[in-house]
Amino acid sequence: MGLGYFYKNQAEQFAFIRIPRAMMTEEIFAPLSMQAKILYGMLLDRMSEAVKNRWIDEEGKVYVIYPIAEIQKDMNISKGTSISCIKELEEIGLVEKKMFGQGKPNYLYVKNFVLENA
Repeated sequence: MGLGYFYKNQAEQFAFIRIPRAMMTEEIFAPLSMQAKILYGMLLDRMSEAVKNRWIDEEGKVYVIYPIAEIQKDMNISKGTSISCIKELEEIGLVEKKMFGQGKPNYLYVKNFVLENA
């Protein structure tokens, strides 16, 4: 039994998560787990949704809303691993979390992976 071919528009039916090459090649990102790197790619993908949903704060900064339960489901990982991945990204400075509590979703500010010259 062989695998089937893609025909016509079928080849466009899949969405892809892009992970910046720098995540794999730059030493500064070496401490990140593969799961955290994949999550960063997923957060970057959510940025287009953020613009569409007008997830922009009073300072004009774009944020994403990505609840832990959704991360768990999307990545097929535990709650603890989801939280750990967010923490890894926070510690290295790729994500900043703004918490609201009282059942309101947290804002995740996804930061640019390109290093700025100091």
